[in-house]
Amino acid sequence: MSASQRFPRRARIRSTREILALLRHGRSLRTGALDLYFLENSVGRPRVGIIVPKHGYRNVDRNRLKRRIREIVRRDWLARRWTEGASTDLLVRARPSAYELSQSDLAATLGEALGAE
Repeated sequence: MSASQRFPRRARIRSTREILALLRHGRSLRTGALDLYFLENSVGRPRVGIIVPKHGYRNVDRNRLKRRIREIVRRDWLARRWTEGASTDLLVRARPSAYELSQSDLAATLGEALGAE
């Protein structure tokens, strides 16, 4: 994987404080499988955070779902927002039904939700 294909460290939201701010103050959008939160930031670039609770599933399943979401968001939303020069934070929180979605269904759900943003 080339460096341009990676999920850049500066595009990640990892701080608990920033995640809580998104949950409390962000504009929310709910689908059957995902909750999305959007909030303008002051860092001058788009950033993404992903929350995938276990919901009774194994860690292997949780990590697989997290990787799938991260890849879809990186290729679609983050790339587009980066070229637009937007400074928006996005937090994606998976619901239990997200574990049951195929890769194409997950991509369609996320694509539709992110397009409605």
